[in-house]
Amino acid sequence: MKIIPSDDPGIRKVIYYIKINDKCPGYMDLVLEGNPVWKITQTSNTPLKDKDKINISILVDHNGEAYKDKQYIVVGENNNVAIKTPNNTPTTPCGGISGDEKPQPPTEVCEPSQTIVKGLKKICKNQLIFEENFNDAQIDLSKWSFGIRNLLTARQNEEFVLYDNSHENIFIADGILNIKPTFTQVNARMAAIDFGSRCTPVENNIKECKASTQFPFNYVPPINSSNINTRNTFQFKYGRVEIRAKLPKGNWLLPYITLENYGTFQRRQMRIAFARGNEQLLITNPMKDIGGRRLYGGLVKYFDQYENNLKELYANEHFGNDFHIYTLTWTNNSIAVSVDGRTYGEFQENLNEFNDEFFISVGVSAGGHLEFPDTLVNPEHKPWKNTSPKAIGIFWQNIKDGLISWADDNQTMRIDYVRVYAV
Repeated sequence: MKIIPSDDPGIRKVIYYIKINDKCPGYMDLVLEGNPVWKITQTSNTPLKDKDKINISILVDHNGEAYKDKQYIVVGENNNVAIKTPNNTPTTPCGGISGDEKPQPPTEVCEPSQTIVKGLKKICKNQLIFEENFNDAQIDLSKWSFGIRNLLTARQNEEFVLYDNSHENIFIADGILNIKPTFTQVNARMAAIDFGSRCTPVENNIKECKASTQFPFNYVPPINSSNINTRNTFQFKYGRVEIRAKLPKGNWLLPYITLENYGTFQRRQMRIAFARGNEQLLITNPMKDIGGRRLYGGLVKYFDQYENNLKELYANEHFGNDFHIYTLTWTNNSIAVSVDGRTYGEFQENLNEFNDEFFISVGVSAGGHLEFPDTLVNPEHKPWKNTSPKAIGIFWQNIKDGLISWADDNQTMRIDYVRVYAV
């Protein structure tokens, strides 16, 4: 029998049958999901005596597959260790699971689902349709693709990052995905970029795949980081996405945990979790902290023009201090965002742009001209202006002068698991 830990999230139900001395009726029960403690509803007050024979049949539903086993115990013998039921063990039908009868799973009704997944014909509501626990030593390329491109493309929505698949920037350790941005070496800031056939452009094939430097405006991006996505392997329409993650902490960092769609003319996002890396960022008119204690989730309808509708939740501490479970529930008439089971935003209107298939995308970016407004005041003075043609040069100089730095690997975004359920 397959060994399944009792706290395995794939266990949906357990059915068991216990018969003492081949007498009917026995004791039978169906136990549904533990969440987190498994509890039975039927118990026996029958005292056991020496030589009592106990037949136990058990069936476990693990991710829709049935695993069954039978055990036989004689009280006072075999050191009371359960052994496999011998073929000649007496059996008496009791209308339940006994003897040589094969345990049958309880009849289940497949509740129709709105979810659409390429390659899946029959989908039941609440069915697990995608799961990644990062238990392998390397990124599973049957599930994920690397985003490899230059984000510094002289467009309004550019950010100061180069995405690649360097092990320094993305790796799995102890069952956790780590995406760790690093500073580009200063002596490389005037280098050229050419990703060749490895490039995965989104908006501009030339500028995202190749770039040359030209003082004082054009430089290699000062930040190296990574992105992985399911664009080539898993796209779906409608579902509940759950991601357990610890967001990055550090000045001018931008974590992206999103669903994305690259439409013919527009790129669209559903943000599952977004919080700026700075500990505190104050803006004026009105005075407000938009730093890492403020979580955002919701819709970016037109990424190029930054037309968005985001809900927000302000917490007592930075969302990078600990792991949280971020959820986006997407149906044919609503989209809701929540954290640790608390819903803080829901959208029910103007969702026509979000009726296509989307894919999962996770990564860490930095800087840019959209997410950090020029109205920032102390304690973090923003060194560049969004309208300045020298913004990237100023960012480079601040790194060189030690004015932008990260400590203790806090800049790493860590992801424990990604799960998608049908709705």
